[in-house]
Amino acid sequence: MTPPTPERPEAHMYDHPWLGDPGYPDEPSALDRLTHLVLVDGRLVETWSEPVAGTRWQRYADRFDRELARPQPSPPPPPPWQRVLDWLASVCGGDAAVAALTVEPLSDDGSDLPTETPDEGARRRLEATAELLDAVAARWFDAEMAVAFRRALLLVWAEEPETVRQARTAAHLAGGICWAVGKANGSYRPQGDLRMARVQEALALSSAISGYGGTVRRALVGFRDLQGPRWWRPENVPALEPLGVPDLLTSTTRERLVRLRDRALAARDEATQAA
Repeated sequence: MTPPTPERPEAHMYDHPWLGDPGYPDEPSALDRLTHLVLVDGRLVETWSEPVAGTRWQRYADRFDRELARPQPSPPPPPPWQRVLDWLASVCGGDAAVAALTVEPLSDDGSDLPTETPDEGARRRLEATAELLDAVAARWFDAEMAVAFRRALLLVWAEEPETVRQARTAAHLAGGICWAVGKANGSYRPQGDLRMARVQEALALSSAISGYGGTVRRALVGFRDLQGPRWWRPENVPALEPLGVPDLLTSTTRERLVRLRDRALAARDEATQAA
């Protein structure tokens, strides 16, 4: 080893061994961030820690804190197939629902309106709403949408009866259901061919059907987190309102979703094999 000289006094800091145990000193606590090292002839003879606040070294601690608080680089975006699967999960209500998607047309399963309810007014409201939904479906939609409308009405009543009771009229409730289910299937312009004003006119409403549509949507979605990547969707796919209830999607809608699912899963498998 080269001993220190007057021309190179710092050499001893590197060439002389540590005094005592060569291990590192104890880590300072979260408060004792300032550590002092005392060297005699280049050898460590004492060390202690104390809070850095109020000392002339506090500015360094503040700078280090700011550096640590800087935003970290964003993680790389997920691959396209994963983005598609995430979008499908938000529309259908989870990965399991996406995996179970089929393309069979919606058919009447025999479910009917409740006949026994302590609230006579609510029962009449349900009956009037169901009649309006059937009429609108026959005029502007098809048999599958009639089934979807009826299922949505029963689901709203089962999950959140107050949405039925507090609607201004049966027409407002029917309009909200037409908005939510129609948006979930991409029926309205610019995604589909139908103008919402047609449904509004058929229900003799003076306000847009979207007025009660948000309330109906909240009743259908409940407390599930279906936000997902709503700002993004696959190319050439309409902006479907995520309700998380596949039973409200027509066979035409589900057929498109199934194609997307199968292509995304195939791409995932290829990526997995290539990795």
